Amino acid sequence: MKNAILCLTAFLLIQLSVAAQEKDDENISIVKSVRSFRFVKGTAENPVVVKEEHSRTFTCNKYRTDVPVVELFNSIETMDDVDIRVDGSKRHGIVPGYEYYNRDGIFYSDEQVCYFSLPVSKIGSKSEVTIKKTIKDPRYFTNIFFTEGHVITEQEIKLYVPAWVSLDIKEYHFGKYNIRKSVSQEGGETVYTFSMNDIPKFKQESSAPGLTYYAPHILVLCKSAQPKDVSYTYFKTVKEQYDWYQSLVKTIGDDEKIVKEKAEDIVKGISNDEEKVKKIFQWVQDNIRYIAFENGIAGFKPEKAQEVLRKKYGDCKGMANLLTVMLRSLKLDARRCWIGTKHIAYDYSTPSLSVDNHMICAWMKNGKPVFLDATEKYIGFGETAERIQGRQTLIENGNQYLLEKVPVASYLQNTSTENRKLVIDGNNLKGHVTHVWKGENKEWLLNALTDIKQDKQENALKQFLAEGESGFEISNLKITNLTDYNNDLKIEYDVLWKNAVSVFDKDAYLSIDNRVNFKDFKIDTDKRTLPYWLQFKNNLVFEIELVLPSDKVVSELPQKINIKQPGYSFYASYTNEAGKLKYRNEIIINNTEIVPDNFAQWNNDIKQLTDFYDQQVVLTSKK
Repeated sequence: MKNAILCLTAFLLIQLSVAAQEKDDENISIVKSVRSFRFVKGTAENPVVVKEEHSRTFTCNKYRTDVPVVELFNSIETMDDVDIRVDGSKRHGIVPGYEYYNRDGIFYSDEQVCYFSLPVSKIGSKSEVTIKKTIKDPRYFTNIFFTEGHVITEQEIKLYVPAWVSLDIKEYHFGKYNIRKSVSQEGGETVYTFSMNDIPKFKQESSAPGLTYYAPHILVLCKSAQPKDVSYTYFKTVKEQYDWYQSLVKTIGDDEKIVKEKAEDIVKGISNDEEKVKKIFQWVQDNIRYIAFENGIAGFKPEKAQEVLRKKYGDCKGMANLLTVMLRSLKLDARRCWIGTKHIAYDYSTPSLSVDNHMICAWMKNGKPVFLDATEKYIGFGETAERIQGRQTLIENGNQYLLEKVPVASYLQNTSTENRKLVIDGNNLKGHVTHVWKGENKEWLLNALTDIKQDKQENALKQFLAEGESGFEISNLKITNLTDYNNDLKIEYDVLWKNAVSVFDKDAYLSIDNRVNFKDFKIDTDKRTLPYWLQFKNNLVFEIELVLPSDKVVSELPQKINIKQPGYSFYASYTNEAGKLKYRNEIIINNTEIVPDNFAQWNNDIKQLTDFYDQQVVLTSKK
C-alpha cells in the first residue's frame, strides 16, 4: 500500500509539473542554469561513464509557490546526489521520494523517478536544486535540449571531452536563439561551451511535431573511446549500431519451443503462408496488451518471447519479438525491425539511440518486407500507420542489415464511406444507411469502442452514428468484420430521423448532413506557432440519395464548393435529378502537415466549408 501511494504521489507530481508550467507561465523562472557533462574512466563493467551535474536556481516573480521537481532515471543512469537549498539554506525538511514508475498498474522494468516540491517563499527569493547523475554507457548519452518548462534567464552547458574519446556534436535549431558556442582546451580535455540568455519555456502545442523538429538542442554522437589499453567502439556507422542491437537480441533467451506450440495451434488447418502470417499477426494484436515503452537497457533489449506470451502484455519490442519468433517457429522468414516514428526528426544518417523509438516486425514475402506493427491493434495486414510511413527502418539480415523505408500509403488506404438512401415521411426522414471504414479510420473507430465496456458498446456506437442527434433512431443494426481487421468494417442500419424536416407554410427546410466533417476545424493563429499535424491521411466520402415527395419541388440549394489545395481538398454539392435529391461530400487529406504559412488559407477554406454546412435545402409545394 505504501509503495502504491508513493507511486501515485510521483505520478501526480509529474502531472502537476506540467500543469504548473502552464499556470506559472510568468510567475516562475529559472534565473540561472548550469549543466556539465564530463567523460571519465569507469570500471571494468562500465569502462566509460558520463558524469552529469545540473544546477538550477528558481525564483518567483508574482507570488510564492511550490515548484514540482521531477527527475527520471533508470538502470543505465544512477542518481548520485540531490542538493536542495531554499533561500541559501539546506535546513528545509525536504526529502526527495524515489520510486519505480508505473502506469496502469504495470511497473516499467527499470524506470524510476525522483520527485519533490520545491518552495519559493516570496517574490525575488531563490531556491536552488543541484542534481548529479552518472550515465553508465556513452551510447545512452545522446541529446541535450536547451529548453525547460520555465523561462531561463541565463544558461551555460559544458561538455568535457578527454583526448581518448572520439565524438561528433550536431547542432539543431540554434537560429532563433542567442546561443554562443566556444571550444577550448583545459588540462588535456576539449571543452565545448554553449552559453545563452533568455531562453523561452519549452513549447508544447497539441498535434505538433516532436521536440527534435524545432527545439534548440545538440545531438552527441559518441564514436569510440580508449580509456586505458583497450579501445571501445560505439556507433561510428549504422553497422556498429546494428551490431549492438544484434548483441542484445542474442542475449534475449527466447524459447522457440514454447512459442511454437502456441503458433501451431493458432494456424491449425491453414496451409497458405500469407494466411498464416495474417492469423498470427491478428492473434498478437488481440491477445497481447501494449504498455508503451521502457527506458534504459529495456528500451532496446526486447523481453523474452515466452515471457510476453505468458504475461499477455509487452512494449513494442516485446510484441515485435514475440511476433517474429512465432513466425520463425513456423519456418516463415520474419525479421525484427528498428524504426523511429514520425515524432523523431532524425534518421540513420546519424547513428544514435535517438534515431529510433519503436520496433516492428517484417515478413519477407518474395524478398520484400511486409511490415507488421502489432501495437496498432486494429490495423490490417499490409496496412501501415501514418506514424511510420516513409520512415527508415533497420531490418535484421544476419550479420549485415537492410535499410529500407516503410512505404507511404495513399489517402485511399483510410477511406470512410457512408451511403444513405432516404425518403421524407412527414417531418421525419427514414431509410437505410451503409458505412464502410478502411485503414486508420477503421482502427480509430474500433479503438474508441474498445475503451467502452462490452455491454455498452452498441449503445455507444448508436450515439456515435447519430452524431448527438437525439431524434436519430437506429434499428436493425448489422455489423460485419468487427473482429476481422484484414477486411473493411461495415455497418448497416435502418434510420428514423425525427423532426429533421422543418415545415413553415408551404416550405420545408432540411439539413441532411449531420456529419459535417471538419466543420469549424480552424487553427488558432493567435496562439499557435508550430505546424499542425493531422492524425492520418484521410478520405471521407458521404453520399445521400433523398426521394422527393411528389408534391414538392426544390426551390433552394446550397452552392457547390470545390476547394483544391496541394495537401487537401473539400468538395460538397447537391444535385436535383429525376425526383431525387443527391448529395455528395468528400474530404481528402493527402498531406497531414499544415505549416504556419498555410494556416490562413486553411482557415479560409474551413470557413467556406462551414458556411456550406450552415445552409439548408428548401423544398416548396407545387402550385
